[in-house]
Amino acid sequence: MSDPRTIPAATRRGLATLATALAAGLARPALAAFPDRPLRLLVGFAPGGTVDTMSRILAQGMSGVLGQQVVVENRPGAAANIAAEAVAKSVPDGTNLLYGVFSHAVAPALLRLTYDPLTDLTGVSQVVKVPVFLFAAPNAPFNTVQELVAAARVRPGAITFASGGVGSSAHLAPELLERRAGISLVHVPFRGGGPALQALLAGDVQLLCDTPQTSTRGFLEERKFKAIAVMAEARLPSYPDIPAISEAGLGSGLEVQAWQGVLVRAGTPPEIVETLHGAILRVMAMPETLARVEALAVEAAPSDPAAFTAFFRAEVRRWTAVAREAGITAQ
Repeated sequence: MSDPRTIPAATRRGLATLATALAAGLARPALAAFPDRPLRLLVGFAPGGTVDTMSRILAQGMSGVLGQQVVVENRPGAAANIAAEAVAKSVPDGTNLLYGVFSHAVAPALLRLTYDPLTDLTGVSQVVKVPVFLFAAPNAPFNTVQELVAAARVRPGAITFASGGVGSSAHLAPELLERRAGISLVHVPFRGGGPALQALLAGDVQLLCDTPQTSTRGFLEERKFKAIAVMAEARLPSYPDIPAISEAGLGSGLEVQAWQGVLVRAGTPPEIVETLHGAILRVMAMPETLARVEALAVEAAPSDPAAFTAFFRAEVRRWTAVAREAGITAQ
């Protein structure tokens, strides 16, 4: 064995550093496989409705894929932001998931948040996208977006639109259209989408932006009201006769979707985010999932974490700007 005194000083220092690193590695416990305990999927709405139903479909599928229970926890209130705040302030270990929706993108403009959605949340995957249609009452004196714009310019403030609540996609989509077309519409808020739809059917309001729920599709087929546009870049294969908003000649950037997706606390390890993302991809590819998604009149749209994070942040910036320009505040 060599005499330690004959080993060069630099070499001795290198060996000492290596020994210290090895000792530290042996002393450090191995990371547990994820997930090693049940997960929570927080939903900002009460049980029932498309968002809650879709979250439960996803949670059930993820439970089987991950081998751990994914429990849906409903935390309604504050425009779905009680749930978002809980996730934004949770430990970034991937065990607390937020079922994110459109409401979370407009929250900074409507509420005094104790978290920043741009920095405190990160995307795992979009789950579904829900097209938004512009419906007109059966007695409305226009049948196209072009005719709507012309009528609104002749009589500013005479055309009304309904929504199921302040800050919803049904509220902000017409606000966006107003600004792009240079027209003035009057917002009539209702307590929920059902009363807003009934007001349109009765002709009490002239416009409503809404998603294609089962009942809505039935009313469309029976011509109870008119669908004058889908707020998308192109016509939908399932509704080929309804023009896309891009066809109205008002430029780009008018597309609206009532998206749903999964977010976690920022700082969650990338390998955990990838595990969650992979589970979502597998669930959304299952034939039984796709059948249930189609029955809800929504479209499966999983995306990778980076793409969904970028989309979510763009939505936050876009809709908070629209809300602030319109002077919209929570009521």
